Amino acid sequence: MRTSARLDLPPLPPGAPGIPKGRRYRQQYGVILVTESEAAQIAAFDHLTSLGYKPRVVVT
Repeated sequence: MRTSARLDLPPLPPGAPGIPKGRRYRQQYGVILVTESEAAQIAAFDHLTSLGYKPRVVVT
């Protein structure tokens, strides 16, 4: 599998910021919690936040 570092890419347009310095990718781990209602989602979010976690809200 080829990675973007090895692909022949077209040149960047004028004024583009260029190649970022350092590594932009940072490994993360997540858990998906499905709730029955918006109220349950709010309660779960508030509880996880109170425990020091950084939950993210997603509505599908």
